[in-house]
Amino acid sequence: MSANQKKKNSIYREFIGGDKTLWMIIVILCIFSILVVYSSTASMAYRKLDGDTSHFLIVQVRFIMMGLTTIYLTHLISYRRYFKNARRLFRLSIVLMLLTFVIGVTYNGATRWLEIPFTGITFQPAELIKITLVINTAAFLASKQKIIGGMPILPSFHKSDWARNPERNRRILHEITIPLLMPMALSCVLIMVSNLSTALIIAATCLIVLIIGRVRWSEIGRLIMAALVIFLFVVVTLKLMNVGRVDTWMSRVENFVSSDGEADEEISDEQFQAHQAKMAVASGWIMGRGPGNSTQRSNLPHPYSDYAYAFIIEEYGFLGAIFVLGCYLWIFYRSIVIFRKCDTAFPALLVLGLSLTITLQALLHMLVSVDATPVTGQTLPLISLGGSSLLFTCISLGIILGVSRRQNMLEYRRKIEEKRRLNIDEWQHIMIAEERDDGTMVNKIKSFEEEESGMPYHGIVWYNPDDEDENDKEPEIRYGEVTEKWNYGDYYDENEKEEDYR
Repeated sequence: MSANQKKKNSIYREFIGGDKTLWMIIVILCIFSILVVYSSTASMAYRKLDGDTSHFLIVQVRFIMMGLTTIYLTHLISYRRYFKNARRLFRLSIVLMLLTFVIGVTYNGATRWLEIPFTGITFQPAELIKITLVINTAAFLASKQKIIGGMPILPSFHKSDWARNPERNRRILHEITIPLLMPMALSCVLIMVSNLSTALIIAATCLIVLIIGRVRWSEIGRLIMAALVIFLFVVVTLKLMNVGRVDTWMSRVENFVSSDGEADEEISDEQFQAHQAKMAVASGWIMGRGPGNSTQRSNLPHPYSDYAYAFIIEEYGFLGAIFVLGCYLWIFYRSIVIFRKCDTAFPALLVLGLSLTITLQALLHMLVSVDATPVTGQTLPLISLGGSSLLFTCISLGIILGVSRRQNMLEYRRKIEEKRRLNIDEWQHIMIAEERDDGTMVNKIKSFEEEESGMPYHGIVWYNPDDEDENDKEPEIRYGEVTEKWNYGDYYDENEKEEDYR
């Protein structure tokens, strides 16, 4: 491989690195998103935009281009920056989440969005919390890996133990419980007021990260018990204070476990949505109706967002559904591959946590679309129409690719170093004619790798012991490309200075 080719490969690894398969999956889902959004928004475009069916297509293409740009720029950032700024990023996301309760924008009865002043752009701080909480959790667990095998994450639940060891329990509370678990509890409580499903995704993600982070199973059991108690307490409190969407949660669960209500004169919105989704799924069968041939997009609520998977099944059938499911599982699998390549805890836990948030959200959306769980309102990552969810999903993917890029660079450098050391150990100690200050010539022994050294071949003095003549002890001077190699062990001079052999 020439020097120019190696330089180009180095530039590629530095600026367009990361897992190539993951890049491919992202591009495939983005292309699929354009097809789904264009077809699913046709009826809405006729109703609201006088038949301008290209409007939402153009909007989605812009979102996707912004998303891909975000992935590219994010993957250039070293994950070490996230480790150093984990707490600052999390505090910023909490402040933004608190602002939604004061100046938040309400859509469909839920106050989840925050508007950027003078731009008209809205986003969900809950999506940002999903990322920053994973970063904060991974950073803390990584810093405690040396002691985590015997580390309790919760103080004792027994009053007698507090009486016997008050100092120990206080240390556990202040040094471990508050830094590690308080951010999780605070995030879930703030988010569940307006979005229970996102809070559950965050809780499940953090729990799995704790398990992979080598927290003891006994501590995991105690944490689950404490979390259930806190969850019930918060739900009862919100119900008594008439705050949040507790009534909506309860009605959705009741509608899910009860009959479809198709024969009733009045059915709830959730029952209507589930019924239309089931009709779309049933009409898709194996091959689907084909792109643009949906008959349910006029009746199916939000076929471009909340029920995108049901719409995909109708137009692309069972095969299309399996393909989309496989893409998200493939994202998770590639993240596991990156996870296994990481040689330190923080990037490994970071990749795992972020990939879980994407995969769990996709699976929950699919389960809702096929009426396997109560209605949640979760979008399908990278496919559903929208900017906020797409943007933060792309940030997560960019961070994952950034870790992969860094690991690939380290692996490449290790291989180069191993190859360089192999060459030094086995090959290519050569003699180079150099001119001294007094004008005399001297032959010095140095080692190099032909393709990496950058040394010109012209003027190299090459010594081959096999061609040595008894009457001529002088080395042979060859000008041009060196094509022979020799083992230096025959006359390696141990008295030479070390720097002469570098």
